Amino acid sequence: MIDTQGHASIRERAAKPMIGIYDFSYSPYALGDALTWTMNLNVTAATKGCDAIDQYLVINPSRPGSRHQPFVNEHNYVSIMDGLFPAFLCSPMLRSLKLIRQPFSFSMFLLRELARRRPMWPSLFGHLNRKLDFISHRRINAYHHRHGRLPWLTAPRGFGTWADLFRRTHCAGRFVVAVNVRQGALSLTPANLYRDSPLPEWHAFFRRAAVRHPDVLFLILGGYTEWDREMIRLPNVLIPRAMGFGLGHELALLHRANLFMGSSSGFAAMATFCNKPYLITNVQHLFSQYIGVPVGARHYPFGNENQILYWEREDQDVLAEHFEKLRDRVCGQLAA
Repeated sequence: MIDTQGHASIRERAAKPMIGIYDFSYSPYALGDALTWTMNLNVTAATKGCDAIDQYLVINPSRPGSRHQPFVNEHNYVSIMDGLFPAFLCSPMLRSLKLIRQPFSFSMFLLRELARRRPMWPSLFGHLNRKLDFISHRRINAYHHRHGRLPWLTAPRGFGTWADLFRRTHCAGRFVVAVNVRQGALSLTPANLYRDSPLPEWHAFFRRAAVRHPDVLFLILGGYTEWDREMIRLPNVLIPRAMGFGLGHELALLHRANLFMGSSSGFAAMATFCNKPYLITNVQHLFSQYIGVPVGARHYPFGNENQILYWEREDQDVLAEHFEKLRDRVCGQLAA
């Protein structure tokens, strides 16, 4: 059990809490899905008038993963969960987070909460039927349409102050761009390789930017095995994982960056849902039906001119063109 509040306060006792359930027996170990689930949970809580969220992550050690992720098993699920855990710390309404590994205990918990009639997502019926709409933007788009705003994600709890110190120490006076160059082929669990980014094009873009914009620093995000070692030699690139940091640090740095650039991925979901200026490339056409945006549209319904969707595979010219425009607009807004 993790108590993210630290102590029982008047605010905590007076809060109207909501329960969020993420059961890994039918929900994936995936950064983008975890962040989209958190955003859906924020929206559902706000819709129901709740001002606090109690999250429950459920893992059955004898069946720790779903049939869609057969590589997750009783021997490795702890390390996989440890790597993903910071993704569940990004809700501004998060009051507590509990990890439950006893199916019977969780069944007793559900019965108790059913009697207390606390708001819950998914609903008890949805959970028992193993149905969770964690991937679509249906609720998110509807909430924005009604209210003109969203309850954005924050840096993972406990990492924000560290990210501010990191920027002062390593990025002082520079325009910081968080980047995720998706390289599933280099990961420990290669999958969906057609979504990988064209690495030589990104290398060429970084070299062009180093000449034209020496004040820009690119922070490369992603697993330790997923970034090409050539990047570490580039003068305008910094790799937090190579410095010993992990996912929580990366998400916090993305939250504090001036801009995000990268493929449609888990890190792109963080940029999307913390209202960061971004260029998201190689958006899957199949994704259109889940986000409520037609293929080729440049923005989400809740996006703005500094938040660009690019539906095709990127090259160095596309990256440079969009970067120039976004950098100029963001710098202009910072100077205003």
